[in-house]
Amino acid sequence: MHCLFLGNLRHHCRDVWGIDVKDKSGPGKVTPHTPDEQRVWLDRTVAALRKKSRSALTGIRKGYLAAVAQVNHIALEQHLTKKDYITALLDWLVLPPVLKEDTTDFHIAEGPYDISKYRVLTQEVIDTIRADIANTVFPSWMERPPKNFGSASHGKLKADQWRTVCTVSLTITLVRLWGASSASQKDRLLLDNFVHLVTAVDLATRRTMTKARALAFDTHMHRYLQGLRDIFSHGLVPNHHLSLHLSACLMMFGPVHGWWAFPFEHYNGLLQALNTNNLPEDIPLTFISGFYSGVELRHLMGSMQWPEDEGYSDMMAAYDVAFRDATKGTRVSDALAQATRDEDNVYDAKKQVQLDRGQYDAFIRFMPPNFASAYADDDERPRIAPYVQHVRNTRQAGLTFSTRTHGKRDSYVFIRDSSNDALAPRPGQISDLFLHKRLENGIAVVSTFAVIDLFAPLTDSDRTHDPFRAYPALNTWLCYNRFSCQIVVPLEDIVAHFAALVYTSEDIGQECIVCRSLDRVSANIYSVQTY
Repeated sequence: MHCLFLGNLRHHCRDVWGIDVKDKSGPGKVTPHTPDEQRVWLDRTVAALRKKSRSALTGIRKGYLAAVAQVNHIALEQHLTKKDYITALLDWLVLPPVLKEDTTDFHIAEGPYDISKYRVLTQEVIDTIRADIANTVFPSWMERPPKNFGSASHGKLKADQWRTVCTVSLTITLVRLWGASSASQKDRLLLDNFVHLVTAVDLATRRTMTKARALAFDTHMHRYLQGLRDIFSHGLVPNHHLSLHLSACLMMFGPVHGWWAFPFEHYNGLLQALNTNNLPEDIPLTFISGFYSGVELRHLMGSMQWPEDEGYSDMMAAYDVAFRDATKGTRVSDALAQATRDEDNVYDAKKQVQLDRGQYDAFIRFMPPNFASAYADDDERPRIAPYVQHVRNTRQAGLTFSTRTHGKRDSYVFIRDSSNDALAPRPGQISDLFLHKRLENGIAVVSTFAVIDLFAPLTDSDRTHDPFRAYPALNTWLCYNRFSCQIVVPLEDIVAHFAALVYTSEDIGQECIVCRSLDRVSANIYSVQTY
């Protein structure tokens, strides 16, 4: 799937949008010029040129000088300094037209949409993306993108990092910016094109596959590539061609996790990082020795009950930092999701406490019908004990779910209504987890339940201002950043984690939370109106 992650996602950001050249954090913020102000500055350029005043030209932004030179076919070489443009403009002829929108970088409009890869993501947008990355809550199994994304200083990004930054971080930020009511037509055009790419990648990398999903991927990929041609006049590359054949592979071979090259690429990365020391014949033995040493170390650190001592705690913290890349990301989360069973929850009767009556009445409805409430009168059926053991976290399908007190990153979840699968999952936060033990036919059964605080859905009037609502295939929407109610559900009703970002929507006028679903299994596309 490097065709999608490194091929299409990275190519779109770097070669279509030119994100690798946008890092112009200067000492001060540059104020955009309105169309009227652009006309004033062009007139000043004329006056300065007529007076042959170099000092006056020096006070004019470089963009105006470059545009005047370009429209007069003067000094067409790239990367000229402002001084070079001033020298070349001694004999100016015509002035370029003003733009239709405010700008900090005056230029000649190109094409019907005036979109250049050097002007897609402004420095203001880049700064917002970085701020959102820093403020977004990602689950523990997902590696956070670099906070200085868009700068060469963060080094080469891996395929999984491109997946996260494009399908989560850029999706959250660009939809809320370019999908807002104040966004320009050009911004919406760029957003529609990008969402087609993100949706195609998401559909192709789900852990389940159907013919309808494969065809939907093909549709979004075609629309994305057509947008590249129409909007950017961008030439297609081999990865684009290959993407048009993926739908056939998906229908023939099923989910990509059974045949993609993630494991091979991982080992290629390990091999590339090896120091051969000019002894290539010793590499195989060195590699296998290091592999077995790592396996033994992971087993030791994971199985040993270390003493509760500060020194051992520091050692474990250092171990977690050193091996964090080995326990995060698509490769690991997908492998764990294929496990046939999770670790058994061990019920400790010494830690059991009596459950609050309200929560007891909520959870007992999930018990088999041949059991009765402990508070029921004149009922001969076996009673469900009101005692539970509270836990900090638990695991399901290879993922960790935690209470917000003990693991905030793993506490944001979508839950489904087990009585109606057609309803959209509801976003909430885990406030408590508990185990309950009962006897069924003489066999002890331990069940895990979650107490969920549900986020308040938007009202009908505010829902029209939710920019994510225009893209139902993203399975992302806004809620008010407050809780509406509390419910108790079995752990099995938790669908997935979601990436969470809190911000104040200008259109809604209240603090909202973006709920970006990280469900990589379900086939449904929901509407925000169905819950």
